[in-house]
Amino acid sequence: MAEFSLEFAERMSEASESILESQKIDSDRAAIYSALVACEIAIKSALESAGVSNIPKTHDLGKLMQLLTSCTVVIDSRRVPASRFRGLVVDSNYANATVGHLLQGEKYGASVFPNQIRYGDLLAHFPVALIIKLSKKVVSWVKDNGSSIEA
Repeated sequence: MAEFSLEFAERMSEASESILESQKIDSDRAAIYSALVACEIAIKSALESAGVSNIPKTHDLGKLMQLLTSCTVVIDSRRVPASRFRGLVVDSNYANATVGHLLQGEKYGASVFPNQIRYGDLLAHFPVALIIKLSKKVVSWVKDNGSSIEA
C-alpha cells in the first residue's frame, strides 16, 4: 500500500488556489503552505513509485528534489535522467522561475518550509500565485512520469 498519495497532493494543490481566492487574513500564507505540502507529497509519491527505500522523513524540498533527480524516467520512449525536472519552467513571466529554483527557495531568502511558512511575523516568499503554479507543475510531472520513474 502506498504511503504517499498523488491524489492527495493534487487536492492540496487545488486547495491552495481556493484558499488564495478566499482573500481571508493569512490566505497567502495558507495558500503557499498547502501548495508546498502538495509538492512534498507529490515528490515523495514519485520516490515511492521509483522504489526508493527509506524515503526521508524530511520536509526539505531541496533534499527531496535531489533524491528525485537522481532517478531516471522514460520520455519519448527513452530512459533519461529525471534531473530534467529541475529545469521545468513554472512561469516564463519570471526570471528563473523553474521547478528547481522555486523548490530551493530558502537558498534565495524565502521562508523555510514548513515552520517559517506556518508561523512567524514575516513571510518572505515568492509570489503566492507562482507557488500555486509550481505545485500544479510538480503534481502534473509526477502524474505524467511516475509510472516510469526508477531509482
